[in-house]
Amino acid sequence: MFTPSLLAVEGASRILDEGLQTSTKVAEAWNRHWLTAFDSPLFTTIVYYSGLFAAGALVLFMLQFIKRMVDEEDYAAALKSLVLAFILCGLLANNGFVLAGSVRTLRGVVHNLSNRVLEVTLLDTRIRDAITASATQGAIISEIRAQLSQCYGMVGQKQITCLEEANKQVEQTIGAVQTELPIIANLLGPIRAVQRGIQGAIEVGGAQVQGGDVGSVVTAPGFAVAGFLGGFVGSAAQETVRIVLWGFQWGFTNLLEISMLLTGLISPFAVAGAFMFDGKSLWTWLTGFFAMGLAKVSYNIIVGLAAVVVVNAEATDTMGFLVIMAILAPALALALAAGGGMAIFHVINTGMARAIGTLSHFSPAIGGAKAVRGR
Repeated sequence: MFTPSLLAVEGASRILDEGLQTSTKVAEAWNRHWLTAFDSPLFTTIVYYSGLFAAGALVLFMLQFIKRMVDEEDYAAALKSLVLAFILCGLLANNGFVLAGSVRTLRGVVHNLSNRVLEVTLLDTRIRDAITASATQGAIISEIRAQLSQCYGMVGQKQITCLEEANKQVEQTIGAVQTELPIIANLLGPIRAVQRGIQGAIEVGGAQVQGGDVGSVVTAPGFAVAGFLGGFVGSAAQETVRIVLWGFQWGFTNLLEISMLLTGLISPFAVAGAFMFDGKSLWTWLTGFFAMGLAKVSYNIIVGLAAVVVVNAEATDTMGFLVIMAILAPALALALAAGGGMAIFHVINTGMARAIGTLSHFSPAIGGAKAVRGR
């Protein structure tokens, strides 16, 4: 007796565990890199060369400091830059230990926010479950197609036995998935249709076998078995598109994590450059880092909202959802992050200017400086 490869409960669990490569799962895989990269020789080397750059920048800083103190008598700006210099030196000290911890903390904030977004419930549906259900529907159909492809080249009772085994596996898969993910019941229409097609093919094929027309089960045109299997198994182009879309999605989420990690690793150069530019390079670095974090959070929100719509609309085909997840959502998230990054930079600059103005108003040292200039 032919026994097809198992698709049953184990297959359903694997679909749920591995079928969806969301940005959260990719971020979890990158956690180890974030924990080790800043303790590695790579980061130590970056800090060393940024320290050389900072040493040269410090010379220019001291010249500017003396000019402000002696020539311009601008004690407020001089003292502000001196405090900033102490902070920058502290960030680069001890092989950038404080800086590494700060960068990892910032990444943790972005990562936690991204995860919290997936736990939000909309229309009585948790976003994470909606994404999993929308992606799992296509994964289950792909598994069923692979299962039935084994029955296509068979004839007679051997094919009927293969279809009966496949039908049992499909039923077990549906039961297992519904147990672990109840909301997928809204998306089981196409899968139930496949199951009815299998049952119909078994009935027609069984009748043909009993009537002695064994060869016609797969060879004679127009019979239900050949039509069903040929139509279902033969749509390889759709599977290719699914694979390509999953590849795009996986690549985008990984590229986003790589970009954030590389931005974190080059933070010592942003700190070193801040000596010459009164901290502006550090604020620019922070803006870029948070812009990528905004892209990550925006991506999860866009995909989550689309998935909730798919589940609540009881869509029969989730290919459109894959297009959103792999192509449209990354483009929109990056566009939102670019605009949001500029807005953040503007807010930081405005806020810093107001804070400095407030401190200058109440600072005794600055008041004394004004008195000196007034004589």
